[in-house]
Amino acid sequence: MDVVAKPEVIESIQERGSAPYVWPRKAHRCGGTIQLGASTERPDRAFRRVDVHGIELYVTVGLKQPESLHLELGRRGHIRAFWNGLAWIS
Repeated sequence: MDVVAKPEVIESIQERGSAPYVWPRKAHRCGGTIQLGASTERPDRAFRRVDVHGIELYVTVGLKQPESLHLELGRRGHIRAFWNGLAWIS
């Protein structure tokens, strides 16, 4: 899996002293499509560790890996994750 993240995203993750956690979640809109949730705080679910680009990344156990996982900073500095650059899992 290739992780795509600008240097400021990696810096933000490292400054928080935590790793990003990524999991599938049902969208509130868009007809119930599945999107990715992301946070530097661990949700209450099982994760597996993936080492990429000098950062630790945790993904939900059983989640198939995308070709690329895009990490961005959203408003208020929250981590956002995109599956192969898309807002939903395909």
